Amino acid sequence: MSGCGGCTTGNSYNPGGHYVGIRINEHEDGRVVFCETSGASLEKGQRVIVEGEQGLEYGQVSTLHPLIVKQCQLREARRLVRVASDGDISNYQAKVEREARFFNDTRELASEKRLPLKLVRAEESFDARKYTVFYTCETRVDYRKLVADLALKYPTRIEMRQVGPRDETKMRGGLGPCGLTLCCSTFLKGFHPVTIKMAKNQNLSLNPSKISGMCGRLMCCLAYEDEGGRPSPEALNGGRKPENNFPEAAV
Repeated sequence: MSGCGGCTTGNSYNPGGHYVGIRINEHEDGRVVFCETSGASLEKGQRVIVEGEQGLEYGQVSTLHPLIVKQCQLREARRLVRVASDGDISNYQAKVEREARFFNDTRELASEKRLPLKLVRAEESFDARKYTVFYTCETRVDYRKLVADLALKYPTRIEMRQVGPRDETKMRGGLGPCGLTLCCSTFLKGFHPVTIKMAKNQNLSLNPSKISGMCGRLMCCLAYEDEGGRPSPEALNGGRKPENNFPEAAV
């Protein structure tokens, strides 16, 4: 799995700490996103309010000098709004408690209605105007009655979002067989195709328990060494360099 190679490497895009690394909502197991400070002075461990994809988000500064390898990494950088005040911190703690109550109520109602849902997480927006419920299910489920009953107790917008096994594992986090935190919950922004041929190229055991991750799918890291595990053209040609079958140009 190779990079784009379209720009130089190094940390030259972060002179003077214009970007810091933050963790959003403390959900991800270790994923760090970039935050543009606009010249503000921040400290490690400080709580901040940033602009997110769905409005304001609560985060914590995890590193003051994140390694920015390519400039294109900064496309999704958050913008710092302000340093979190005591009121913001208390509101966030109350938000976490409300999310836990909402999650438990959703699980009880789904069990009463015998809906085959496996709930993963419930999130409340920073402005408390929306709840998002993440769940997994092998079939399509009619959850309209569930949402209607929840709306009676929580008069706000409620969105049900179905995710796959890989996304579920990304949200829950954990440790891989290498002893490190899962790639999907730390630095991977998306899932790339992984095939059994990649394991064959590296002469790995095809035992599913050896090459499958916590999600039950092929491990994402199989793609990291796929290029290095492929046999060279010389090996495929019995140790001889491949011949050039194209006719030479006439002089």
